[in-house]
Amino acid sequence: MPYATASQYIQKFGLDDAAQLLADEQNTLTSQLLADAVAVSLGGSWTGTPAQADKDVANAALARLNRQLVVSSNFMDGYLRSAVTLPLAVGDANAGVLEDCCLALVRYGLADDSDNATERMEKAYEQWRSWLKDVQAGRAQLVGATGEAVPSTGRVRTGQAVSMFDWRSFGGGQ
Repeated sequence: MPYATASQYIQKFGLDDAAQLLADEQNTLTSQLLADAVAVSLGGSWTGTPAQADKDVANAALARLNRQLVVSSNFMDGYLRSAVTLPLAVGDANAGVLEDCCLALVRYGLADDSDNATERMEKAYEQWRSWLKDVQAGRAQLVGATGEAVPSTGRVRTGQAVSMFDWRSFGGGQ
């Protein structure tokens, strides 16, 4: 399940940014067509009477956005799976953090050429990827709604596992 939705992406980055990154080669996609495609996917309707070709372009753009949401969420799960038990609860306190991470990864993934990609997008991508690596390595933890650590997978990532041996008494109690 994706950590964010197309509506959340548009809310965070705006319709114009989304339409620019999702634009087709003929530049048929407009912000309004994209907004309508999202509305239709949620049970709404098209504004005005766009041609079927325009609807097809908007639906293809929305499909590309939704696919990138899934790809980015799967990418995140690859890092998170070794640190926490997935799926996380829907109401988990991490939802906002994971949503922001997913949205930044999606934006970078959609910026698939030098005309769209910016240094800021790349820095955000690298920051979130670094954070995911920290969670994976145990240097950072996901925290639940009440402040406790999210249940881990229980595997030993590095070092020695917890044992019942009293190390203080080893070597004469020094």
